[in-house]
Amino acid sequence: MRGLYIHIPFCKKICSYCDFPKMVSSENRIDNYFKRLLEEINYYNNYLNDIDTVFIGGGTPNSVSIKNLELLFNKIKPILDQSIENTIELNPELITEELLILLKKYNFNRLSIGVQTINDNLLKIINRNHDKELILNKLELIKKYDFNNINLDFIFGIPNENMNDLDNDLNFILSLNMPHISFYNLILEEKTILYHKVEKNEIKMPLDDNDADMYYHIVDILEKNGYKHYETSNFAKEGYQSKHNLKYWDCKEYVGIGLGASGYLNNVRYDNHKLYKDYLNEFIEDKIELSIQDKKSEYFILGLRKCDGVSINEYYKIFKSSPFDDFNLSKLIDEDICEIDNDYFRIKKDKLFISNEALIEFIGDKNEKE
Repeated sequence: MRGLYIHIPFCKKICSYCDFPKMVSSENRIDNYFKRLLEEINYYNNYLNDIDTVFIGGGTPNSVSIKNLELLFNKIKPILDQSIENTIELNPELITEELLILLKKYNFNRLSIGVQTINDNLLKIINRNHDKELILNKLELIKKYDFNNINLDFIFGIPNENMNDLDNDLNFILSLNMPHISFYNLILEEKTILYHKVEKNEIKMPLDDNDADMYYHIVDILEKNGYKHYETSNFAKEGYQSKHNLKYWDCKEYVGIGLGASGYLNNVRYDNHKLYKDYLNEFIEDKIELSIQDKKSEYFILGLRKCDGVSINEYYKIFKSSPFDDFNLSKLIDEDICEIDNDYFRIKKDKLFISNEALIEFIGDKNEKE
């Protein structure tokens, strides 16, 4: 079974750290974009019969009109009706009763809400439009409509953030008892507002050591309070892991639709155009057909994002070869970065924050065993 990802790039305002394809735009441009989305859905019609997870991301999907959302949802209604997990990303300040009624009508059963932090000063730095009280009010409204599978997105490593700020966010999370938490390290990306402020010395990013301390503190607190740390940045109560995102990490097929979306079909990874005008002319910007070696590398690069790691037996079943023959796994064990736990090869818990040191072994020339 495949996943379906649809990208809605529009926002009411731009977060200072975000480098995803996004824009503040006119109603006319938004209308034209949604017409183009429907055309792209038709383009992939032959791949849409076996979808069992749907993810609507952005941008800010709930920044556009109910009219356009319903246009899209009605188009994919047969998929939403058969799918076991239908997720949509939401900015809290734009959640309304009308929106929640629409999401119920079209069988959305998982909401991913961008909180990022409850600290007002930090929210200003990242250009977010809500506060703690608003979050609480919106969560009460969501409960009224019986949405139970909820993810809250948080960020750590924001400029000026300290451990006390982080503990306030963690205490807030624990008070809500939500089934799923994503907690991402803020990465300074080029072509973002924050990047330009750092370049001009208007603001300073925290030291890597501070970020590492925060990361392991988050892991420790959430695990002690009943959350399974199942992916580098994701934590879930039992049974609430993101089924859609697990497809990415398990190298399963998915259809990616919309501006800047990526997909994986028939051993081909593709990326859509990231510029609005280019996307209106042609969907796909780039395609790469994966070789067997590419697929082996991706199986580890993506699979090692899961805290359980990669099943050695499953690898052998798929590729008919031993991963110890294909890669320098012994080297990673000798360097105390990775370990074997029963059937699983995984990054050691205390090395997760520096996981790139392991992943580099599966990229390019590192695939050659020394």
